[in-house]
Amino acid sequence: MSLDAAIVSYESHHGSVNDRLHMWFSAGTPRGSPIDAHAAIGQAAADRDIGVTMHCAEAPKDLSIYRQYYQCSPIQFCKDTNLTGKKSVFAHVVHPDPSAGDFDLLRETKSTVSHNPTSNLKLGSGISPIPEMVACGVNVALGTDGAPCNNTYDMFREMHMAAILHGGARQDSGILNAYQVLEFATINGARALGLEEQIGSLEVGKKADIVVVAPKGLSSAPWDAAQVPFGGMDPITVLVHSSGGDVDTVLVDGCVLVDHGKLLHIDETDIIERAKESVAGIRKRSGVCARSHMAVNYV
Repeated sequence: MSLDAAIVSYESHHGSVNDRLHMWFSAGTPRGSPIDAHAAIGQAAADRDIGVTMHCAEAPKDLSIYRQYYQCSPIQFCKDTNLTGKKSVFAHVVHPDPSAGDFDLLRETKSTVSHNPTSNLKLGSGISPIPEMVACGVNVALGTDGAPCNNTYDMFREMHMAAILHGGARQDSGILNAYQVLEFATINGARALGLEEQIGSLEVGKKADIVVVAPKGLSSAPWDAAQVPFGGMDPITVLVHSSGGDVDTVLVDGCVLVDHGKLLHIDETDIIERAKESVAGIRKRSGVCARSHMAVNYV
């Protein structure tokens, strides 16, 4: 949509649904597009305190594109166009330019990097230098990217991937630990949204946004909470390498939405069936089908 239309949507919907719906700008990835267009988005966002998100330096060729078309590094481009800031989230950042001061710019502007390890691996984008960003004081949060680039929106799987990927790539098992990755997925994510005073950790005065995870069954054996004080498995390690199937209860702003693993206010089966009908309609109208290696005749 146009910038004017985005501003109208912001003025119409931001803060609605009991302040749960927040409107942000989403800037397109700069791959030769006019720098003035990005600067206009940055200025409009700054004038109205609107959050900005953008996929930045994701693909292997992006770094050379920034240099060729804009004569600067990826994060310097974002700073020059007023896109950096406390409410700025840059997804991926797989190919930044540390030698040009990109990590320092991210830290100094209080911008956030959203790490999407599964998407980066599936698309062959590479591995983001997250350990170096963390060491430099950059706020790193965790994301999934879109489902076609990941196959799921499972944040538990994403925590697991982030916790093991960098150790394998650097041959250093302790380069990121489970506690750091849990912070990516919780308080750092809240900080990315400018909501760290409201959500992201369990503290008096914050909203009761809570996910209760109850590891059980063979997949979590021999986990036993009673054994933790006596040298049993660290609960944070269990949590980060758990799965969404272990979620027992979910509260949003004090309202229970999931109890004993069941959605209380939505018919999950109905949603699944409607999704199947919707995607079939999209394929029919667009004429675009998913690639398949199976011998299937599409009708």
